Amino acid sequence: MVDAERMARRRPSIALPAPHMTPARWALGLLLLALFAHAPALPAPGWIAFALALASRRLPARRWVPALRLGVLGLGYLVAALAFGWLDPTTLRLNLLLVLALKWAESRTPGEFALVSAAAVVGVAIGLLQWGEGIGLALVLGSMLLLLGGAGWHPGQKTGSALRAGGRHLLFALPLAGVLFLFFPRIPGPLWDIGLTFGLPLPAGIEKSNQGLGIATRLKPDQMQTGASDGQPVFVAEFENWVPPTSQLYWRGPVFYDFDGREWHLDADYGAGNGRRIMMAGWRRGSDFNKTLQSTAKEIRYKLRLTPHHGLWLYGLDLPSRLTAESFVGPDWQVLSHTPVDREIHYELSSWLEWTAGGELPAALRDQALALPAASNPRLRAFGENLRQRAATKGGDIPREALVELANGGFKVRDRFEAPTGEHALDAFWFDTRVGNSEFYAAAFVVLMRSAGVPARLVTGYRGGKLMALTDYVVVKRSHAHAWAEVWDDRKGWRRIDPTDLVAPEKFAATQARPKAAPQTAPAKPQQSADSATPPPPAAGGNFATQAAPRPATEPAWQLPDLADWMGRWVFRLDAERQKTLLGGKGDGFAWLWLLAIAAAASALTLAGSLLFARWRESRRRPPAQRAWERACRQLARHGLAPLPAECPSTYARRVAAARPAWAGAMAQLADTYTDWRYGPASAVSGPRVAVAARLLINRILAG
Repeated sequence: MVDAERMARRRPSIALPAPHMTPARWALGLLLLALFAHAPALPAPGWIAFALALASRRLPARRWVPALRLGVLGLGYLVAALAFGWLDPTTLRLNLLLVLALKWAESRTPGEFALVSAAAVVGVAIGLLQWGEGIGLALVLGSMLLLLGGAGWHPGQKTGSALRAGGRHLLFALPLAGVLFLFFPRIPGPLWDIGLTFGLPLPAGIEKSNQGLGIATRLKPDQMQTGASDGQPVFVAEFENWVPPTSQLYWRGPVFYDFDGREWHLDADYGAGNGRRIMMAGWRRGSDFNKTLQSTAKEIRYKLRLTPHHGLWLYGLDLPSRLTAESFVGPDWQVLSHTPVDREIHYELSSWLEWTAGGELPAALRDQALALPAASNPRLRAFGENLRQRAATKGGDIPREALVELANGGFKVRDRFEAPTGEHALDAFWFDTRVGNSEFYAAAFVVLMRSAGVPARLVTGYRGGKLMALTDYVVVKRSHAHAWAEVWDDRKGWRRIDPTDLVAPEKFAATQARPKAAPQTAPAKPQQSADSATPPPPAAGGNFATQAAPRPATEPAWQLPDLADWMGRWVFRLDAERQKTLLGGKGDGFAWLWLLAIAAAASALTLAGSLLFARWRESRRRPPAQRAWERACRQLARHGLAPLPAECPSTYARRVAAARPAWAGAMAQLADTYTDWRYGPASAVSGPRVAVAARLLINRILAG
């Protein structure tokens, strides 16, 4: 017994081959990649749940195991809902990934693993929003390799062979996928948004305790942060002939003057819905209002369907040029209804996108546009006084100087952030946190202008919208709530200033987006940069905040191609606007027809070429003797003598000899040599003889 153990130790160990990749491992790789894609948005306890879900694969195949997995899923959703909210994105993200992990754990067949793999690819695509374009490109390439390996898998196949087989499948699918990717309409949001554009009823209404949607008569900092209902549609606009870039769509709502240091207040008539009384201070006809404008350009017409909100605002683009029935232009240029909007309504409007509004500012309105509470935001008030003294001694435009300070202050725009509170919230935002949304920037800028002696007012409403793919419809949602400032110029009247365009130009850049410059270190106190160029004078009407931004540095003459940036521009960010620009051509022409024809022709040529290549490759795999016999048979078939199914060579030769006696000798020689090669023992010797005999018969046939 001891000798046997010694002999066993002396035997050389045999290295076992590495196990091949299986559908379970391919699917697991994609699932782990999806988890990594969502890593920045996942809380730490979620990883424990994912590990337990994956480990449940080792549980025995008992009846109680599926019930246990369902219980774990329900418990995970309950815990996440209590921690983050029932419909919070984090809750939905955690449960989606948990479902994928549990489904992988219970899967056993290749079909089930294929389903998990496809769902994991969707999870990776959603997780790309958490990363930059470089890591996003790596995630795309990684998921593509794993998906190819799983698609080309066969029992006992190695990894390289599986990738090659999957690549062949991909080659046949690429033409159709390319056509669909380029021409399938981009849907900016859930699928039911398409129904909204074509007539489905809008939601029942927006609650009056809204988050800065321009319906309530009070507005305080932090009220416009997006929440769980930020995807709720507010109105749908259909444009006539031309859809402007969404960055130019300012849907004007309430205009605020009164600020008590904590909240902005509207006149009591707005809250009471007293449209008749407000109309006395406004304009009953659009033509009368247009007489107060110095210059106008780019008039557009559009139709709107508005959600009932129990307020007076009809929401029109800045500035209205023609009105609909039962409406008027308010004293602060809003389009208002005579009665509150208590049901979904349809109306048509026209607006000027470029304008200059002059005139003389009444003394009472000037005092209202300069009023500030004495005890709130002392640092911002002192800074405004500093700007006024600097302009008095050195000259210059106060709003432009403030924009230069804003551009060099290291500010950031965030839709969700930790907002400062209290009576000095704007001070804390401007000098300490420097992170906020459009409402914080606009409110702080208005207070700063009033402190510098420049009349200013806060305008709320919406900006932009989601352009439905290849249509003239724009869906505006709660998430598009926006605020901007308007300052008074004694020569050109009220001018719009949107500070978010200066701090985050890429936020509303649409198809003309440019990379944002690296943020600068925030100084202890805002100081004017010595090398900052003086901004050019503002254009007539519209927003001029971006004209104060420093110009980007000159790029070198040649750089290595940035694949990640190209993928980000034409793949990751190919939205409805970019798709319409690409397919519409110059002047929204019919370039998409030519592109579609070229894509269809390229797809047909690719498919035909792939089929011909597959046929040629299959023919090259046959032995030379077989190919020679088939060439001779094709020549005979052209003369009506094709071989019959299951016909042996000798019978075929006798039929050819009876029909064409001149070919009898050559055909008999070919049949004998082919039979010897096909069924004889010395096939290597008979193979060249088949080629010679076939060539002889073909020459006889061609000679007639």
